[in-house]
Amino acid sequence: MKAKTGTDAKPRSSRMLTTVGVRTAAEAEYFFRHGADEVYCGIPAIPNHGKPQENYSSVEGIHDTVELARRMNRKVFLVANDIFPSADFRRTTAMVKDLVKKGVYGVIIRDIALLDHFRAADIRPFFTLSTLAICFNRGAMDFFRERGVSRIVLPQQLTSQESAPFFRDRKGVEIEIFCLPMFYEINLNPLCTMSCPCSQEIIPGKKQVPYTCQSKLRSPGGEFAMPMPDTRTLLSTLYDLYHMGADCMKVARGPNVAEVIEVFHKTVYLMKLLEKGISRELFVHEGFRSVREAQNYGKKYIFKPLGT
Repeated sequence: MKAKTGTDAKPRSSRMLTTVGVRTAAEAEYFFRHGADEVYCGIPAIPNHGKPQENYSSVEGIHDTVELARRMNRKVFLVANDIFPSADFRRTTAMVKDLVKKGVYGVIIRDIALLDHFRAADIRPFFTLSTLAICFNRGAMDFFRERGVSRIVLPQQLTSQESAPFFRDRKGVEIEIFCLPMFYEINLNPLCTMSCPCSQEIIPGKKQVPYTCQSKLRSPGGEFAMPMPDTRTLLSTLYDLYHMGADCMKVARGPNVAEVIEVFHKTVYLMKLLEKGISRELFVHEGFRSVREAQNYGKKYIFKPLGT
């Protein structure tokens, strides 16, 4: 599938949804009232890929969010996107079953073994496959679809050309993407165990430590700084993914709600530009004016752009 370029991109037949990570019912209400279609959230009692500050403090908060979503005709997803110790399966299954019964629409997973336990407990929500499951090709997508996954979150590191096969004859699988120019992780964190900016706590007034890869796999010159696409490249990729037919745009969770709000509004702005059907060149130009200062929710990567 060749990506559309310039003004030859055809109008979409459906609107792309927006999903955003929240920590409280008040945050969920804010995003719902400003256009979010879905929210997703976690609690520390259920293993998920997030800091404690990025989770709800109690399950009652999720109940309140579900009730809010029901009144506003929106959806709530539960985050369970970590590898689970076998000892946690039974307890997690019971908690998830109760939350789904109370109205949680979907569950975001990474550990495919959870599906067997959920099926045995007759839990059948809408399953989203986390980007942490590193579904990097169409064969992997088919594997997960056959086991009950209804949506995959596309890895950020894929190019437009590498992403194209996912959109061919999807057989009902939805595709969710990150707003790449606003949130892009250089390393594959489910595979890379080294410290990186996304594992650093954000403390007001404390300067972030510049990050360079300190593994033994160094370049001949010494330290290695992970390369990162520049903002215009990420905007161009986002343009392609939208016109290929991505179903949902994701705004990641973060411990600093003010920055999540900023990223959310800029994401909505980019989506409105895409919905206008403008050319790639105009989208990249206008998008860059909006997002050039944004970088990973304040987790400022120190990086060397590709080609330098």
